[in-house]
Amino acid sequence: MPIIKNSEDLDYDYLERLYENKIFEIYIPTEVSSRRYEEIKVSTDKLTFKLIDKNQRDLVCLIHGEINTYHDTDYFEIVWSYSKFPKQGYLTYLFELLIYEFNYKLLSDKYHTSPGSKEFWQSHIKKTKFKVYRLDLHSNYKRNAKKFNENQIWDITKNIDGLIPEIFTDEIFEENEDLEYQSELIESLEREIEGYEDYDASIGIQKNANDKMEIIRLVAQKNVN
Repeated sequence: MPIIKNSEDLDYDYLERLYENKIFEIYIPTEVSSRRYEEIKVSTDKLTFKLIDKNQRDLVCLIHGEINTYHDTDYFEIVWSYSKFPKQGYLTYLFELLIYEFNYKLLSDKYHTSPGSKEFWQSHIKKTKFKVYRLDLHSNYKRNAKKFNENQIWDITKNIDGLIPEIFTDEIFEENEDLEYQSELIESLEREIEGYEDYDASIGIQKNANDKMEIIRLVAQKNVN
């Protein structure tokens, strides 16, 4: 589960070091609308994306990530996101750009800020701009994030022993009356609380109680409906 950090604790000097030596080019989108007041700049390695104010030349919004593979699926794993004006749609726009222009599957990193990225992901679980899934990197169990309670995605206090009564809630089964799906859900969630003391070389994660929070992630990808 993503570890929650206070947004005031972020090291913005580290952010600048992530991309200070990169070369950026102006990008003109074809699948999503262009911006009226900001230009889009994309690094040549397609890992850093910026919105720049056309008049002031200030950085308005940024997403930086890296391509990582889990269970034979490539993800754009977010390392850092920044918006100068939160809740104004800038970060949502960059997400849409990465998803629909670059065909990336966006994987949240192991840290979320609050207030900040936690609330951003929460809002888009309920919206339809793109699909948001809850993914277990160990079991590769992936389901619509709407099917899970908040503290099954973000949890900084519970250990594995305390996870069991929160997972098996009546709400989940009321939403999914199909018995075969319920059985699959139970088996998959049981796998999430077992075996976290081993190393899984296939995805490069050391599984133990402390790493449990890092294994649950969120994925944003194309809404094909």
